[in-house]
Amino acid sequence: MAEPGICVRCAIRDDAEELLTFAAEVFPLGGRPGADPQDLAQYIATELTMECFRALIENPNAILFVAEMADHICGYALVLRSSPHPHIEGTPAEVRKFYLASPHHGRGLADQLMRQALASLERDRLAVVWLTVYSENPRAIAFYKKWGFHIVGSQEFLVGDDRQQDFLMRRDPQLALQERT
Repeated sequence: MAEPGICVRCAIRDDAEELLTFAAEVFPLGGRPGADPQDLAQYIATELTMECFRALIENPNAILFVAEMADHICGYALVLRSSPHPHIEGTPAEVRKFYLASPHHGRGLADQLMRQALASLERDRLAVVWLTVYSENPRAIAFYKKWGFHIVGSQEFLVGDDRQQDFLMRRDPQLALQERT
């Protein structure tokens, strides 16, 4: 059951500033523990900017969800309706970003956010979905497996100059059909 008082909605342009602040706080928690602060700062300064979030909000291929409680963002998910990957056949969708504030872990918010993200893709009939996750983040990997994703490979993820290893995970189309029946 989801936390009371949580609202999950599509992001609007006015959310960009709060999103960049929130993303800068939670991004380091999803990767290598003890990562070099300079590498993290470089990634955040180039990939998690207000301009980047505004562009995503306005991008018709992207759906950016925010979870908020008491008018403050406590999680977000970014899905791309079309996001080709060389190891995933067809024209799959992608869960590009999925982050929650630590106090909300284990309280149902992640399920609520994932349910909404996947439902938005299924409305577009995009049942093949992929994502990447830091290979040494067992909690996130277990969460994605619970939602029907399975590891199909690995790839490098560059955070500044730090080369991190991510797992490539895929969710098969028949899982979407099973959830609707």
